[in-house]
Formats: sequence, structure tokens, C-alpha cells
Amino acid sequence: MKNATDEQITHRLAEKIRESGLSQNQQDTLLEIFSKPPVEMDDERFRRPSVMRPIMETHVEVIQGTTPSAQDEQTLFLQMNYLRYKLGILLRRLKRQPQWDSSEVQELLDLYDAQLEARSRIVTCNMGLVLAMAKRVNSSELEFTDLISEGSMALLRATEKFDCSRGWKFSTYACRAILKAFSRVAKQNYRYRSRFPAQLDTTMLKDDSLDQKRAQVYDDLLDDLKDIMDQNLAELSDMERSIVDMRFSLSDRDRKPLTLKQVGDLLGLTKERIRQIQKKALGKLRVVTEERMVTHPVA
Repeated sequence: MKNATDEQITHRLAEKIRESGLSQNQQDTLLEIFSKPPVEMDDERFRRPSVMRPIMETHVEVIQGTTPSAQDEQTLFLQMNYLRYKLGILLRRLKRQPQWDSSEVQELLDLYDAQLEARSRIVTCNMGLVLAMAKRVNSSELEFTDLISEGSMALLRATEKFDCSRGWKFSTYACRAILKAFSRVAKQNYRYRSRFPAQLDTTMLKDDSLDQKRAQVYDDLLDDLKDIMDQNLAELSDMERSIVDMRFSLSDRDRKPLTLKQVGDLLGLTKERIRQIQKKALGKLRVVTEERMVTHPVA
């Protein structure tokens, strides 16, 4: 019964849209808005027009590939989500009205276009994240264009779901989404190649350039991590720094890394406790590493 009711509502909306006298493009946009309205990340400030007015009047200069400041970033997300909040209110009101006022329909279309423009501004200034991280991917089997495509879609999804009221940095949130997208591309590529393997080229058996490149990238990553550790950019405790150094031999490449149990015996802690401290420390290091990918991209 519910499905039939939904179909009837959809049919009535379609009829009203066709009778609105709008252009075909506008009608198509209205159908899209009613069928799948944008979802906003709610914020208590949206119910306070006096607070939102200066935020909406603020102009943020957007430069492609240049990450905005924390304040500008929050302004951009508040602007996009407030437009969606107002669009949702008007949308629900129109659904209840038997007759539509043409000015309200036009306002709905304007709000929809405005929130798309606001989203585009956020994506534009953060595209550097995708490019920088795609350059860091070390795989000759993945097409750079595929990485850019998947990374861009991940950035778009992250923009839709990011809640600026929680105080997180968008770059950290988006980097994780982009890395997951790259991982999916790699898995899909592996499954494809396992089903349709290319004929082995025997000349490749004598070519160790790929192994050398991987070794160089690995050394570069270790140097990068050591630099973060030396300057303590991740703000690790003395215990965390000691455990990471002993586990990965960052201060002495010739020294064999210690196991969790060996580190625990040296520090008088259990193996499980060492694992917990290591996990927390690596989480802090990961955040700093992802930020450096953006600010110091590899050419």
C-alpha cells in the first residue's frame, strides 16, 4: 500500500511540474530535486539568521589546488549546508501545497543552483589533494587518469558527508576517503588481471628497474617518517617515540627491528600494551603524513 501511495505522490508531483510552465531543463531539475534532495550536515547556527547572515555574506577567495585556511574552510561548508537547509524547508513546504507560487518554485531552483556552486568551490580548492596523493601511488599497473577519476569522486563524496561542526580538518577526512578509493581501484585492477593475465614478457625478467624504484620510494618514505619523528611533528610521547623507533629501526637502518614481545620485555610492558601504544602512535603519524602529502607533493 505504501509503494502505491509513493507512486501516486510521485505522479502528482510530475503532473504539477509539467503544468508549471517552466522550461524542460527546469522541469528536469525540479524532478531531480524532489526525487533526491541534497542532504545537509545540520548545525544549530542554521536556526539563528542573525548568526548566519554575516557568514553567508562572507566571500572566500577560491584558488584551484590551494587549500583554504581553517576559518575559510568552515565558512565554505557552512554556506553550502545552510543553502541545503533552506532548500529542504522550502521543498517540504511545496510538497504540502496544492498550488505552487511561481516565485517559490524559482527560489527553489535558485537555492539548488547555489548549493551546487558552493559545493563546486569546495571541490575546486581541494583538488590538489587528489593530484598530490595520486602522484604518491607507486604502481605501474594503475593508470594515473583512473586514480584521478576515482579520487575526484571520493573527494566529492567526502564534501557531501563532512561535518565541519566537529572541528576536524577536511584535508585529513578527505585524504582517508581518497586513499580508500585508490585501494578499491587497485583491488579491481588486480581482479581484472588475475582473470585476464597478460602474456609474460621474458625481457621483463632481466629488468629490475621497478624493484629499484620501489626500494627508492620505500627509503623516501622512511626518511619522511624519520623527519617527522625527529621534529616530533606528530606530538608523540617519549614512550610512543621509543616504541616506534624500536619497532621500525628508524634511527639505525642496520639494526634489526624488534618484535612486540621484545619491546615489551625491554620496557616492562605486555605485548598487547605495546601493540596498543604502537597503534595510537601510528595513527598520529598517519595524520601528519597525509597532510605532508598535500603540502609537499612529489613531482
